[in-house]
Amino acid sequence: MKHSVTSSSFAPNGVRITPLLLAALGISVAIAGCSADSSTTAQTAAAAPTSPFLAEVAEQIGLPASTWTAFGTHTAMGYTTAAAENTSIEGMKADCDNINLNRKLAADFRSDVFGPGVKGFFYKCQSVLPDTNMYWFTISSADEAQIDTLCNPTTNYPIIYDEQHDTYWIDEPFTCTSRANPAYS
Repeated sequence: MKHSVTSSSFAPNGVRITPLLLAALGISVAIAGCSADSSTTAQTAAAAPTSPFLAEVAEQIGLPASTWTAFGTHTAMGYTTAAAENTSIEGMKADCDNINLNRKLAADFRSDVFGPGVKGFFYKCQSVLPDTNMYWFTISSADEAQIDTLCNPTTNYPIIYDEQHDTYWIDEPFTCTSRANPAYS
């Protein structure tokens, strides 16, 4: 399939490339007013990409034309069984190694909590305690309420099984250090 991408702000099939995808793929963008201070909310403006690669990724994961985006960190604990009694040292290490080497782009992140449509990008992982990993994320959704739920420190996350690493995960609340509103232009 051949795509033609121009310098307009829209990609093939009307999919607009948002800050999530740009951050996810490590592409430099023009950022205006973005703050990492946890007490502020900032709006991000991204330069229109001209990359056929970015346009194709956006199309394949169903990235909406405009999204609300949150940036920050969160921690998770990995276990060998659903009873969450024994730490899965191997699974936690493998997950960190995989994210640090390959990054992770989730086209429908934690639909059991948020419902469909949340796009997640995890680009760094670090073991912070023997039973806890910290993850750096950029998460986006066309539905502002889903981002509100993500950033709410009282949101509960049921244990979830990760077949790739044979590990049961308990996600702790997400710490959103900044947020971006959809950019309409």
